[in-house]
Amino acid sequence: MENKPLDDAVKALFARTAHGIKPGLETITGLLQALGNPHQQLAVVHVAGTNGKGSVCAMLESVLRASGFKTGLYTSPHLVEFSERFRINGIPIPEKKLAHYIETVGAASSSLEEKSGVRPATFFEISTAMAYQYFADEDVDIAIIETGMGGRWDATNVIIPLVSVITHIDIDHTNFLGDRIEQIAGEKAGIIKPGRPVVSAPQSAAAMAELRKPGVPIIESSESVSVAKVGAPQKLKIETHSRNLPPIDLPLLGACQRENCAVAVATLEILSDMLDFEPEFKKGLESLAWGARFQRLEEKPVMVLDGAHNPSAARALAKTLKENYPGDQVGFILGFLDDKDTVEFLREIKPLAAKAWAIPINAARGTPAEHVAAQAAAAGIDAIPESVSNAWESARAWAAEEPNRLVCIAGSLHLKQVLQENGCI
Repeated sequence: MENKPLDDAVKALFARTAHGIKPGLETITGLLQALGNPHQQLAVVHVAGTNGKGSVCAMLESVLRASGFKTGLYTSPHLVEFSERFRINGIPIPEKKLAHYIETVGAASSSLEEKSGVRPATFFEISTAMAYQYFADEDVDIAIIETGMGGRWDATNVIIPLVSVITHIDIDHTNFLGDRIEQIAGEKAGIIKPGRPVVSAPQSAAAMAELRKPGVPIIESSESVSVAKVGAPQKLKIETHSRNLPPIDLPLLGACQRENCAVAVATLEILSDMLDFEPEFKKGLESLAWGARFQRLEEKPVMVLDGAHNPSAARALAKTLKENYPGDQVGFILGFLDDKDTVEFLREIKPLAAKAWAIPINAARGTPAEHVAAQAAAAGIDAIPESVSNAWESARAWAAEEPNRLVCIAGSLHLKQVLQENGCI
């Protein structure tokens, strides 16, 4: 059943995006203060990085929940429903509570604006305050908080976490974070806090130099955790300095997810020492559910959805395709937002693209199919501009014509919602 008041409230909240992204923590700090500083009541794991943030957050949450903790999980963007961004014990916030927090935090923001003259809170600042308030009200044991984009000026960066986590850093959001890896790493490093441990994925030398802070040792996941694939599709053998885990079937495929798994395991080892518990690694990792990350939507023919949306993620996607479907022909259904380095993304997948279709994303910052096709041509890919439903049917028919063909839908995390809205899934 549709909830029009809630739909209108969510639309009004999204309209705050029109104000743009505003650096600085004054507004979010003032807003949280007006709410009674709920973030200060929380034990937090704070996660930043370019790729893999959401997957690492999901792994951490799933293992912690399996280990008996009441968990809060705040991630972005959502795949289909806004409520997905706010989860307790894996369950999205109920509609009534979501409406309540939109109203409560929105009113506090308006009051703060009138009384103190601060700028209007952005969409992400309101959302972040909602997450902190919801998790505090529900008395979660531990909250896993994903940054929105950077780190230093990210609205989430008002907490002193138990652990700071940095996933793989690469080029993305250059209009806000800079176009050099050093600049981007410097922004991500903003979540590192004195006296609190830091776990990092493998980084380039330039990125790691920016992450290192005096007196703050960095635990490098590749040095503290060994994750080896020992069977298909993703059976893993995981060893740490203190644990030798039984084989684990990780639902998320690809080398990038093995790297993310090592980051999550290294973080959980630190938390287990801090909080004195034995992590349920096998139960938590094997029960993991995290959509649009090399997610198989259909088996005959194989239709895979992956939210890769920058060149680094495209490289990881190509590697995952080659690892899991060696020798297969791949047809791509491609859709993008307009702030991404689309041409470089497409160049990364060009060697695998036997066929391609360009589709529109009908959303803020979404690009029309013809624009995607033009960018594909610039990358050397002949992509047919189509409606979403036509591309889906054409791609399925192409893949079904011969064995060893599959379809990969990629370019944005918004594509799951696009496919659902068009009746494809």
